Amino acid sequence: MAIDFPPLRNLADVEAVERVPLDERMLSWDVNDWVRRGLTLDPSKVALEYFEKADPTSTPQRITFAALHGQVTQAANLFHSLGVAKDDAVICITQTLPLLYVTVLGGIATGVACCLNWMLKPPQILELIRASKAKVVVVQGPTPGFEIWENFSAIAGELGPSVHVLTVPGPGGARIESSDFERQMATQPADRLLFERKAAPDDLAAYIHSGGTTDSPKLVKITHRGLSYKIWVSNYIMAHQPEDVIFADYPMFHVAGFYNRCVTAMADGMRVVMPTALGARNKDFIGNYWKFVERCGVTVLAGVPTTLSVLAKNPPTTENISSLRPYMPTGSTGMPIEVAREIEKITGVRCLLTYGATEYTANVTQAPRDGEPRYGSAGIRIPYTNIRIVKLNDKGEAERDCATDEIGLLMIKGPGVTPGYVDEQFNRGLFTADGWFVSGDLGRFDKDGYLWLTGRVKDIIIRGGHNIDAGLIEDVLRRHPEVVLCAAVGKPDAYAGELPVAYVQLVKNAKVTAAELKAFVREHITERAGTPDEIYIVDPLPLTDIGKPAKPQLRHDAASRTFRSVLGAALGGNVEIGVSVQPDKTHGNLAMIRITGKADPAVEAKIRDVMKAYTMQYRIEWSAT
Repeated sequence: MAIDFPPLRNLADVEAVERVPLDERMLSWDVNDWVRRGLTLDPSKVALEYFEKADPTSTPQRITFAALHGQVTQAANLFHSLGVAKDDAVICITQTLPLLYVTVLGGIATGVACCLNWMLKPPQILELIRASKAKVVVVQGPTPGFEIWENFSAIAGELGPSVHVLTVPGPGGARIESSDFERQMATQPADRLLFERKAAPDDLAAYIHSGGTTDSPKLVKITHRGLSYKIWVSNYIMAHQPEDVIFADYPMFHVAGFYNRCVTAMADGMRVVMPTALGARNKDFIGNYWKFVERCGVTVLAGVPTTLSVLAKNPPTTENISSLRPYMPTGSTGMPIEVAREIEKITGVRCLLTYGATEYTANVTQAPRDGEPRYGSAGIRIPYTNIRIVKLNDKGEAERDCATDEIGLLMIKGPGVTPGYVDEQFNRGLFTADGWFVSGDLGRFDKDGYLWLTGRVKDIIIRGGHNIDAGLIEDVLRRHPEVVLCAAVGKPDAYAGELPVAYVQLVKNAKVTAAELKAFVREHITERAGTPDEIYIVDPLPLTDIGKPAKPQLRHDAASRTFRSVLGAALGGNVEIGVSVQPDKTHGNLAMIRITGKADPAVEAKIRDVMKAYTMQYRIEWSAT
């Protein structure tokens, strides 16, 4: 049954939609009503198709909507019996397994669902479980090749008796009978809920963490209003159909995986293909990507730009990919224009670039599905969400709205915007007095309302008072045919404050050198001051768990290299010295300077003389060996 959506060509079409109040368009402001609708549209249809191995010829595990609905009901009843109420969290620490869907949907039905990054270390896991005030933790048991269970076990004794632990077996892993999630679910009825709950719009539906590349992630509050709105608006901007088939290739601890591959897909009655528990992190899946598209009849092509960059260089050959719809969303980080054009060339699918964040419950702009993609931009705003671009005064306050094509700070307001973080310390300065979310992102609107992102306030490299947008450097490097991924950051400099450097990952068997790449940037960049002082060729480029370049890690690496070089030159070859820059809760960043040998005041004096030229705090440690 096809759903007829009105055309979405430009900002005028968005404004036409907004003439009808949003309340009149919503099925409900309770996410559970949306999910219940989707699970009952076609009970006999396959909801989840899980491939344990990245082999498209293998036989997947298939779960119908009827079976999934029964399991979700059992899970909700179980969580309720364990004391979960509307403000209590159900934590899930597993890879992308079918039971993850059961946990998330059952958790929203009962309380607050929260998926944690299964790669987090014990201190971060403990911190987030405590912050969420979880009543239940569903965790993956011992699994060959992974330390999920071991990391959780290291802190399990500190949780206390009020936290109930349930376990699920991982791929090839063991089942722990005494805490087995499925075994305990089976004791609950599957045909009815044993409790009543009607969520209010501002009730919390989920915690989704953001950040966490170098320090503990922040838990973002996601409301039933925000998730319900995103289900509706995602359907409109993408014209979703119940017949759609989509990969579950994003991790569920990322907002796009949580809301798009899980909640929205299930609310719409779509079939979700789970290409192993690792999704796009599985290189074998990426190698067989087009075969999976053909085998499963995938209709919605989607992926972060880093994944699409790889796929663009590995096009389909004999595979039949005619099931794909003619447009796809992508976001998370900057998309090279050449990659977008190459994806369209090899697949016939236009890339609809987006701009979003966990704090907005995903994207707030997208290129119009029936209009011009305008590659390089992040599209136009989505219905019922507003964006301002403002110029700041010397006090950091919004002074005025920017003119067309004038760069400024983005501020967001809309039903998908979070009410804030769980930890109140992060909410200071998050909103203006009149309720606008302060993004920290820089951009401009063109005359047609397309958003062009130009960087982040903290992503600006300040070279001798000259502001350099890291994206300017990255855009040039991406044009080079032998560059797969790149990231530009600032390194400390005694004279200029900062100098730009770039990290680059090359295609396989590339011949280009760092010196040649530097010359390439110098030739093509519009701001000469943006030419990187150094280019480091790395393989692989460090990425966050959602596919973005791990810029905090790269900034620390660039600073460590700088301090090792300048201190080594000042101290000579007779002193063995190591430097590592790391996050610090007091100073933000701290340079740890480690010297082998007996403490020597003269050496420390030389170090102080060198480091006084830099703003970063440091600590000196001596070791005998």
